Amino acid sequence: MGNPYRDVFYQHQANWHGYENAEDVASRHEKRARYYRWYLRGWLPDYTTGEILDIGCGSGQPLYFLRQQGFERLSGIDLDQKQIALARQLGFEVQASPALDYLIQSHDGLDMILMLDIVEHFTREELFPLLREVYRKLRAGGRLIVSVPNAESPTGPACIYGDITHETSFTSLSLAELLYCHGFELKEIRDPWPAAIDWKRGIYRSIVMACRKLAGIKYRLLGLDPPKYWSNVIWAVAVKPAMREESVTNTPSPLPMLDPETGKR
Repeated sequence: MGNPYRDVFYQHQANWHGYENAEDVASRHEKRARYYRWYLRGWLPDYTTGEILDIGCGSGQPLYFLRQQGFERLSGIDLDQKQIALARQLGFEVQASPALDYLIQSHDGLDMILMLDIVEHFTREELFPLLREVYRKLRAGGRLIVSVPNAESPTGPACIYGDITHETSFTSLSLAELLYCHGFELKEIRDPWPAAIDWKRGIYRSIVMACRKLAGIKYRLLGLDPPKYWSNVIWAVAVKPAMREESVTNTPSPLPMLDPETGKR
């Protein structure tokens, strides 16, 4: 049995967020686009002809940003009928469907799949077949981008328990393990906040990063390991290797080693 709160709450997100109409939603997406530009910098395909799917797309926030970047073959799925209607009014191809059902019935060869603030809403038992299908639907070299609650963050508990529909949270290690189990090659984990979307916020981010280093010294003096990533949400990009089937049926390659400071290989 799934989480009954998830079944109710995520079919009424448009009302929860107070969305009024397509114009209101477009205005919000326009403001949010600056943040997606920061979160996704360097991670998008260098061609705009690929096919992209957003799982849990809501009213189309990431799709709106991607269209601004020139991507045209965009689609999404969600459960909230009102959000789906709003996304369609903005010109997006969005369907109402549970994620696993949609993936099983869809074609292979996607170039990128987004799972932003959605993975944590599934139990581990639900995630296994879902991510297996995500892997299968991506073409060789295709990208998966996820954002999940960060259990390492000092504010991680507030993030995971701040939503009644959350089922789990991740450290950078457990997220790497999750992707590894399905055959993905983890490329980078990103500590996104504060987002340096303009020069003022860039200065603020520099100050915050310096303060985090000082806090890290305090942790070590107390005999504790400081967080590798401090934001309450971490973002990651992974790739389906070109020459390997899913690791469920094959011996996985060694887990890629990431630099603890940069989150890069």
